Amino acid sequence: MDRRNLKVLMLVLVVLAVPILAHGVGRPTGDAGPGLGEPRHILGAYLAAVDRGELQVFDQTLDQSMIVPARVEYVYDLEAATTVIKVFSRLKKPFPVPNRKECEVRGVSAVLSADGHIVETAAHVWMK
Repeated sequence: MDRRNLKVLMLVLVVLAVPILAHGVGRPTGDAGPGLGEPRHILGAYLAAVDRGELQVFDQTLDQSMIVPARVEYVYDLEAATTVIKVFSRLKKPFPVPNRKECEVRGVSAVLSADGHIVETAAHVWMK
C-alpha cells in the first residue's frame, strides 16, 4: 500500500472514530424550540454555556479564549421533524487527538438545547 492510500485510510479511520472519542455531555433534546431564535441570541447562549464549562472535547474543557465562533447552523431533522441548533467554532490553537499524533483537532461543533445548554459536541479533525 503506497503512502497516499495509507493517509486516506487513516483519515477514514479517524473520521469514523471521532464520534466515539469526542465527549458528548448528553443526547440532544431534539427541537431547539422558539427559545433561542436569532443568531446573536444563540451565540450569547453558546458563549454562556462555554463559560459554564460545557464545551468539552476529548476530556478537555475549552474556554472562550481558545475558540472563534464561526457559524450558527439550523439543522432540520426529517425523521424527528425538529430543528437542531449547532454552533461551529474554529480553535485558535489546534491540539493533537489523544493517541493519534498524526491528527489534530481544528474545530468543534456544539448542539444547543432550547434552554441554551450544550448537549452534544463533535470534534473536527484533520491530518497534520
